[in-house]
Amino acid sequence: MSEQSELKIKSALYTAVMQKLNGELSELEAKEILLVNNPTYITSKDFDHANHIEELKNIIMEKVDVREALKDVKALFSQSQVPPPKADGKNKKNS
Repeated sequence: MSEQSELKIKSALYTAVMQKLNGELSELEAKEILLVNNPTYITSKDFDHANHIEELKNIIMEKVDVREALKDVKALFSQSQVPPPKADGKNKKNS
C-alpha cells in the first residue's frame, strides 16, 4: 500500500471519528436542554430531584470528555492531512 493511500485511510478514519464525536456531543447537548427546560420535571413531587441533579452532572461531565476527545482527534487528524485531489484527479503539482 502506498504512503498516499495510507494517509487517505487515516484521514478517512479520523474524519469518521470526528463526525461520531460531534454527533454524541449534539445528543448530549439536546439531553441537557431537555432536562433543564422541563419545568414539570423540576417542580414535580413525583420525581427525585437528587437524580435530576446527578443526571445533569453526568451529562456535563460526558460533554467535557467528548470535547477533549474531539480536540485530540482533531490534532491527530491535522497531522495526517492529505492534500485535496485536483479536479482532474491528479495530486501532482504542475510547475
